[in-house]
Amino acid sequence: MKPLQKIAIVTNASKPGAEALASELEQIAKESGVSTVVTSDFPCQTGLIEGSDACFVVGGDGTLLGMMNEAVRYNVPVAGIRHGKLGFLATFSPEEMDHFLPLLFAGQYQVRQRSMIAYKEGGGESRFALNDLVIKSGSNARLARFSVYVENERVADYACDGIVFSTPTGSTAYNLAAGGPIAHPDAQVVLMTPISAHTLTSRSVVFPAGVTLQVKALANTEEPFVSADGQPAFDKTPDFPVQISLAQETFPLLEVKDHSHFRVLRNKLKWD
Repeated sequence: MKPLQKIAIVTNASKPGAEALASELEQIAKESGVSTVVTSDFPCQTGLIEGSDACFVVGGDGTLLGMMNEAVRYNVPVAGIRHGKLGFLATFSPEEMDHFLPLLFAGQYQVRQRSMIAYKEGGGESRFALNDLVIKSGSNARLARFSVYVENERVADYACDGIVFSTPTGSTAYNLAAGGPIAHPDAQVVLMTPISAHTLTSRSVVFPAGVTLQVKALANTEEPFVSADGQPAFDKTPDFPVQISLAQETFPLLEVKDHSHFRVLRNKLKWD
């Protein structure tokens, strides 16, 4: 890969120690002859990373997810420095910066195009999620009822706390906590996992790329709540059905050259 000559550094200042870590990253970049654009405003201003060879994010997976739209818009690969608990998306940890940064700056990295979910309400424009889209009951105390269709064919009706629609990247997040399967990040699939379904036969279903799912809200006493990557998916309660598919666009994630997905899983999930 080509050496990095200009990088953006985006820091979530609300995370303790993140600014100090970003300063260290900036210093290493300058010593390596790499120019930097730095901000501690999060979300960062639109267009900040345009023209950069890569964007380094300090603040955990949530901060990295917050850079998704900018990264896709300007096709700038994003590297995450682990500053959270699990950090499945992180390129490396703070302790590894001195070792990995010079290698990345010299071009020893790879860019993986991670799948995203495209979703929209009836008649609306598509939006994106890197991890998952979650449709839940509007009240934690009440059951939600949904009907899921593939194109025009009904898959099933669900009485549950909600449903997680996940990318392979997000399969280790809410989907995993809800009992769903882990998918390799190169898989071109959407995983659907009901949350606390009120029937033992409700199980995860994996759908291929190229199909469109429709989620219809049935007779619910309260309006369902929809979130994308942990944030409200719409500005207001959406008009159902909500449509979900694998996006044609992808998210460019910068990884070290010898990155191993299974090594990360073994480490994070303590499989060893």
